[in-house]
Amino acid sequence: MKVQFPFLRTARGKQIALSLFLIFVSTLVIDQVTKRHAHRTLLTEESPTNLDQYRSTFHEVGTIGSESLDPEHPTSFARLKFHYQRNRGAAFSMLATLDDSYRIPFFYGVTILSVTYILFYLRTLPINYHLTRFGLVMIMAGAIGNFIDRIIQGYVIDFVDVSWNILGFRHDFAVFNVADIAINIGIIAFILEMILKRKPVYAAFQKSSDSPVVRTPEKA
Repeated sequence: MKVQFPFLRTARGKQIALSLFLIFVSTLVIDQVTKRHAHRTLLTEESPTNLDQYRSTFHEVGTIGSESLDPEHPTSFARLKFHYQRNRGAAFSMLATLDDSYRIPFFYGVTILSVTYILFYLRTLPINYHLTRFGLVMIMAGAIGNFIDRIIQGYVIDFVDVSWNILGFRHDFAVFNVADIAINIGIIAFILEMILKRKPVYAAFQKSSDSPVVRTPEKA
């Protein structure tokens, strides 16, 4: 089956596609480079046979405010640090303890199906749904970035550690990576598109001419 993307037959569509391709490649490269850098600089000790046995150092990036050690008098703060971790599961280490004979095929299958679905969804997406198109590309870049880790190492490298206490609400966020950031940005873009509720515009083409004809859905 031949997969075609109608909006690529317009000059504007080709410009959009090139921009999204550059965003996709840049996100993937940044994700892989930062993970390798974290492995090289934060990992202090690891077992040659057990992937779950390792030690990491912490690198403080910055803190806003100051953390109180007295639980009776908490203070507001926000902290960012780098901390190397290995995640053999999904986001927030879900399914990390699942047996490898089930876990590995599951993640491989989910990633392949997700990327395939995104490509077919991009094919039928209205030409004016820019946020959705951007979001899908970011989600795909993040999914493939973590997929590469699973293929090469058998685990995903996480290293961004965020915690805060704001107005009495304290939260130590799960350690994540650039691929996870890309996926969340994609989801936010997708939600924003739904909030905007744009009227979909599709690109149609005359059979006897290469000139594009933009059409909108007929009113009921």
